[in-house]
Amino acid sequence: MFPIQTFLDRFGALLEQLDALAEDCAVDAAEDLDDLNAEFEDALMLLGECKSDDDPEALSDALEDLKALAGDYRALSGDIPEAAALADQLQMAADMALGNL
Repeated sequence: MFPIQTFLDRFGALLEQLDALAEDCAVDAAEDLDDLNAEFEDALMLLGECKSDDDPEALSDALEDLKALAGDYRALSGDIPEAAALADQLQMAADMALGNL
């Protein structure tokens, strides 16, 4: 059985760190980070609606969306260097979740 709640908790903790980072960074970059954080929150809601016994493709698609977001966060690392490490953590968590499917 896929430990969805464990991964939701891990992703939620990363979102909290990214929200805190958005509060502490420059105004221009903060807007982009806030937008990505809103997308991340939406993706987590979709992931939370997936049940482990549902279609595994829906769960896989939700996790792939999180991996794509990790790339988007990484793209902000030029303006927000701290985003790179959090993007790496998001990428690793999504990869681990996909490996557990």
